[in-house]
Amino acid sequence: MSNTLSTKLRGFVDGTDRSFLAKCFRASVSVISIPYSIIIRIRNKLYDYSLFREIHVGCKTVSVGNLTLGGVGKTPFISWMTNHCLELGLKPGLVSRGYKAKEQESLYANSPKTSPSTQKQSDNSQPIDQYQTLNDEALEQALRFPATPHFLGPNRVEVAAELLNQYPEVNILLLDDAFQHRRIARDVDILLLDALNPFGGERLVPSGFLREPLSGMNRADVVILNRADLIQPIEREKIRTRAKKIAPHALWAEITQRPRFVFHYEESADQICRQTLGFSTHKIDYKLWKNSPIASSRFVAFCGLGAPLGFQKSLEREGLDIKSFIAFPDHCIYALEHYERLLVEAKQTNADAFITTMKDFVKLGAFFKRSNIPVYAIEIEVEFLSGQNSFEELLHQKLLSL
Repeated sequence: MSNTLSTKLRGFVDGTDRSFLAKCFRASVSVISIPYSIIIRIRNKLYDYSLFREIHVGCKTVSVGNLTLGGVGKTPFISWMTNHCLELGLKPGLVSRGYKAKEQESLYANSPKTSPSTQKQSDNSQPIDQYQTLNDEALEQALRFPATPHFLGPNRVEVAAELLNQYPEVNILLLDDAFQHRRIARDVDILLLDALNPFGGERLVPSGFLREPLSGMNRADVVILNRADLIQPIEREKIRTRAKKIAPHALWAEITQRPRFVFHYEESADQICRQTLGFSTHKIDYKLWKNSPIASSRFVAFCGLGAPLGFQKSLEREGLDIKSFIAFPDHCIYALEHYERLLVEAKQTNADAFITTMKDFVKLGAFFKRSNIPVYAIEIEVEFLSGQNSFEELLHQKLLSL
């Protein structure tokens, strides 16, 4: 799908396109949203009144999720949470659904007791080709926290039980993308909003981007506005005021995402990366990289994110010379057609290098063999703009209590 067509369809759904055709589209598909809304509301009420039972897995749990389709920056925030738990002396484990992961990999995203290559590589496969098809978020987390177990699968109750069975020392589970997954009881429910599209066009899928009605925000213990620096302060305040009306008891915080490291492929470099990804990389501090001649290169930027606009605006904020920006589908599994398109784009724009996200970089092993220009990936970290002290106090109260 072309960038132009993808943008046009998003405008149809999120309400930014005010044309007559877009209004007709939203009106026609809104009928489909009605039964979906009824089902979601009934399901939530059954949990609210304990008619559907929440399952306690046997340790502290923190859920990180969102209300809308597409990316809101959960992976960097999960990384922040993982690191914070480790700083508190806790032993975290990660549980996620594992979108687009193979069924046979459902419990083996990252198991430090067994190396990834022995878990996933068959006798007839090559590591680079094999690792392209793995879940991107799981690979990125395994690269950042190789000693932290991360199990994934659609039945997250079963996955959590298996993780705790294999790693009884784990005393806190971080549940990724679990705001709507209410079967596992949680001690802290964290809801992320994307400042660029916080309320999903105010409509449920398929006529909007909401997974559930906005009233679901009231379940959140903490509401965090991500990419808050990409909008004006007056817009941030409008979002905060709206969120407080829906979830008055929830703590409010605002964060942004800043580059921390830059990775690029280098065969003789980091062997931990080879064990995790199937190929080796070299890691550079972002500030050093930004002050080097490389950062003044002409880039083709690309990503396969649910919300590519956030990445694009972040690159613009950093002042990089982006000659072209390509948005592939979310969780894109890169293949020859994608590589050829990138190489053609680089030639047409006279680019010196590619730049992408870590989520995409971890799946590009085969591309490094084809590209005659370097590929860089930015690893980002969360930076709090407001609310950090109150948030950390809540975490300490909930997670360190007996």
